[in-house]
Amino acid sequence: MRYNKGKIIAKSGNIMLKALQNSYPNAKSIYIESKAIMYPRIVIKADLSLYVRVPKAFSQEQILDFIHTHQSWIHTTLAKLQTQKQDSHIFLQSHTGEILVFGEWLEYEKILTESTAESTPNSPQPHCLKAILHTLLLEYITQQCAFYASLMGLVYKDIKITNALSRFGSCTFDNRLRFSFMLIFADKKLIDYVIIHELSHIVHKNHSQSFWNLVERFCPNAKAHRKALRKQARFYPALLQRLSI
Repeated sequence: MRYNKGKIIAKSGNIMLKALQNSYPNAKSIYIESKAIMYPRIVIKADLSLYVRVPKAFSQEQILDFIHTHQSWIHTTLAKLQTQKQDSHIFLQSHTGEILVFGEWLEYEKILTESTAESTPNSPQPHCLKAILHTLLLEYITQQCAFYASLMGLVYKDIKITNALSRFGSCTFDNRLRFSFMLIFADKKLIDYVIIHELSHIVHKNHSQSFWNLVERFCPNAKAHRKALRKQARFYPALLQRLSI
């Protein structure tokens, strides 16, 4: 067992951990972590990894009691994610040799061929599909950020594409915009929603009603786009794996 942050309080061979692994066999892995937090929480990620994060003062008995209280939710969530994972696998099998680019399925060869035809000395190497898609996404987001920032009367410092998996975008305290590479798979209208969302954080560093009013002023269908993006995102981890092959 491994964990990168905080203090591990349950390691491989630990009796408590073994009991949890027997109770939740669908979990790919289980991590129990002691952190400087006030309240315990359970997080289950798309790859079926289960994280239990507890205050440092928690005893093993308290940890087990907390997990037991949420066992129904844990089983339900693991089963749901397992089904989604299987559905994703079946769905992606019908698109062998293709990748989703701005909401459209394209053949690898077509992307590589077009990139080679349009290449310049500074272009990504044509065999590196992910690098090509990274460039396409950065170009589109740079263009749209400039457009919407002008429309909204806002100024940002810079833009960067990240490998974030838990969020599509973020805006730092000093107004630097960050966008997940996963957005390359999304329809452009959904990417525009994320851009407007993050630009709105320049004005409101929260998710207050004032924030959402600003978002919806420039993206009237924000709620629908947010829902659609979350629905589509269940396929994104598998698509990322496809690019890493």
